[in-house]
Amino acid sequence: FTFVDGKAQNDTTRTIWYLSRRFGREDDIEVINFMNGGKSRSEVIQSGDKSRPQSNTWNPFAFSTEAFTAETMQSMLPQNVQGGEWQSRAIAMNKALVFGTKFWCVREGKTMSLQMLREHMTLEGMAKLYCRGLDDQWPEEAIAPLRNYLQDVPGFDMSLVRTPSAWTEEPRKQHAYLSGQFSETFTTFAETFGDVFAADAGDIDIRDSIHSDRILIVMIPALDTSAHTTSALGRMFVTQQSMILARDLGYRLEGTDAQTLEVKKYKGRFPYICILDEVGAYYTDRIAVEATQVRSLEFSLIMMAQDQERIEGQTSATNTATLMQNAGTKFAGRIVSDDKTARTVKNAAGEEARARMGSLQRHDGVMGESWVDGNQITIQMESKIDVQDLIRLNAGEFFTVFQGDVVPSASVYIPDSEKSCDSDPVVINRYISVEAPRLERLRRLVPRTVQRRFPTPEHVSSIIGVLTAKPSRKRRKNRTEPYRIIDTFQKQLNETQTSLDLLPQYDTDISARGNSLWNKAVHIINTTSREERHVCYITQSCPEEERVEEKMPPSVAQTMERIFTSNLQNEATAKEEISHHVTEQQEWPGH
Repeated sequence: FTFVDGKAQNDTTRTIWYLSRRFGREDDIEVINFMNGGKSRSEVIQSGDKSRPQSNTWNPFAFSTEAFTAETMQSMLPQNVQGGEWQSRAIAMNKALVFGTKFWCVREGKTMSLQMLREHMTLEGMAKLYCRGLDDQWPEEAIAPLRNYLQDVPGFDMSLVRTPSAWTEEPRKQHAYLSGQFSETFTTFAETFGDVFAADAGDIDIRDSIHSDRILIVMIPALDTSAHTTSALGRMFVTQQSMILARDLGYRLEGTDAQTLEVKKYKGRFPYICILDEVGAYYTDRIAVEATQVRSLEFSLIMMAQDQERIEGQTSATNTATLMQNAGTKFAGRIVSDDKTARTVKNAAGEEARARMGSLQRHDGVMGESWVDGNQITIQMESKIDVQDLIRLNAGEFFTVFQGDVVPSASVYIPDSEKSCDSDPVVINRYISVEAPRLERLRRLVPRTVQRRFPTPEHVSSIIGVLTAKPSRKRRKNRTEPYRIIDTFQKQLNETQTSLDLLPQYDTDISARGNSLWNKAVHIINTTSREERHVCYITQSCPEEERVEEKMPPSVAQTMERIFTSNLQNEATAKEEISHHVTEQQEWPGH
């Protein structure tokens, strides 16, 4: 499962670690810890502290596509603020930056990281990336986003793209307005959380964590960071997770289920659980989208919040209502007032008919008066959950609303003594970075016969060059052009086999097909001479109709002459044996 805590405490992570150790799962725990305990980054640098960080490293852009990276960076932008036009232009700038940087990383075999995007975000960096694409002859699809953005920057002259010293101040100012949308987030992530965001691939791959059923804990602090930073950290993780789920949906329509349905590859006995605690601190509209989609992905989403108003502060009331409608099962704990949260729980629980007595009757007696129930009872529709019942709940008690039924429930109580162990300290699983082996190295580990099956780029390029390039003078002079052998005997058999493929009676009758090919081969040998069954050598400078003797190299001619002489001596014997073997043994004549 994945547990995201919006107001993280270290005791929660330690408890999960000890409980996992009881079941032998401590090796599967991964931690993304953004807590620093209020420590000064400057003091840590000055003291020369080289201790390992209390977290695994994570690079959200290492295995992401261009769309993944662009959406993740877009999630860092502040929400519900003024200046929407500048944000839309910043998003366009971000997409051009991400596409160019990603293509450069793929081409050069580098790993894209947050620090690399920050280096290329300046106007000089994007112009340098564009010039590198021109010099290295990138495809037009890779250069076009960078060129289109630079052309759209007001006051930018494309003829001066290689001379930044000649640029005016206007394009720098216009670009600064756009890149400034990401400045706060980049500065915070690169400096404050530099020990968490890795420059290489990092320790954690969220897709591996989900598909391998690992235990991933994300600790987002609430006291030592601003609300915007807390929200940006949570939205970044949620966006990455939603993009991974989108990849599992697949896109192929043609093919078998095993080739197209990616979801079935990772389908297990139980769904993978994702717990979002204090979701109001980092809520994004993608969470509502996940809630509508995860049921078909074998994925369980559990969202926890203290009040509904905080979620509405991050988005609109309409999106919040959509989120509540997609939550199939609701758990209601203790609340303090009859506000929107209580009304949402009451609406989810529904109403039921209850009998109510409307009055009491007084009876006078010798010993005094008494009160008895009235004669009338009224039926009223009332909510299944009363607000006072929610207010009086204790720790660990809650109401479960499932399919319209309200079930009083209590969570499993675990004593504090069983949540930790003094003799068994918590240890974070550390990983060693290993570079991926190259294809050439992997090819050496397989047998030689398997190596021939791998189409290498060098072989493909050489074949294309032979077929398309014009023969040089040196090659024409030295006769070094590659020869393509055309055997007229095999060519006629191939044409016969192609014609048989078009006849439906030969689809299943294999023996009939073999007899037809055998009869055709016998007919060719009996009705043609050796000269008519010649072998042609075709090159670009040697057309097929030219005489073979005039264009054949001397070494090849000598070899073929020996073969033809030997075959000529056995040709008469072969013709006599053919008529006897046609019906008895379906063997090929030794000519």
